[in-house]
Amino acid sequence: MTAYRTRHERNEALATHRHREPYAALVLDGDYTESSLDGPLPCAPGTLILHPPFHAHGDRFGRSGASAINLELSAGLTPGAITAAGFADAGFAARAWRVHDLREAREVFERAPQRLSELLACAAPQAAAALPDWQGELLRRMADDEREIAELARELGVSAEHASRAIGRSFGMSPRALRREARWRRALQLMGAPMPLAEVAAAAGFADQSHLHRIVVAHAGCTPLQLRRELAQGLLFDRGPVRDELIQGRLRKGQIKYVQDSPAALAA
Repeated sequence: MTAYRTRHERNEALATHRHREPYAALVLDGDYTESSLDGPLPCAPGTLILHPPFHAHGDRFGRSGASAINLELSAGLTPGAITAAGFADAGFAARAWRVHDLREAREVFERAPQRLSELLACAAPQAAAALPDWQGELLRRMADDEREIAELARELGVSAEHASRAIGRSFGMSPRALRREARWRRALQLMGAPMPLAEVAAAAGFADQSHLHRIVVAHAGCTPLQLRRELAQGLLFDRGPVRDELIQGRLRKGQIKYVQDSPAALAA
């Protein structure tokens, strides 16, 4: 599988988007912040990020812009690296590391991607930036509590307006979008188990099975049954085209293929 380079200019910003295929990114120069449900992740030369399938994130680039080398992951490519990332255990969260030798890491991406698991084994885990405690607590409550987000924020001593602004800056999405993203990730985990889809919808926090269906079609471009089959067979780790007839707004930045959530997804 061929690695490809991307370059983003100074102060450029990419709105929240999601990639269907899992992929690894290695920052070569410059700096940027990747914001997602996982928090704001400062990215600098030597940062290596593994993104699970359907991971939604936005990027804000610094005064120097940034370059990265990217590698789409497949079932046949370094399965140990995918296991090490703990995608399923981490709830389809992105994971980041700091490599010890950027030149060596670049060589792995460009010439020996089968050694990605070895590269990760020698790298140091990198956490997201620290945030005020109330932000993490609000996210936890939003995922499990059906009450209005404004009410949950007030219980933590924060006004709804301040919570919305601060959460948007930290995570790149509104509180409502983050709640939906947390439920979507939970549904992805549950679909890997032999559980009726109606139960998956209820356990993930969706209103009903129809609500789950709308989210899956909007985010994954297929029905829940098709997605469940792909999860069971590991097809998400095989390269394949995004279903353009079901997902609107397909874009390209360099060679990165990604989609932005359609109005249907945002309204679901």
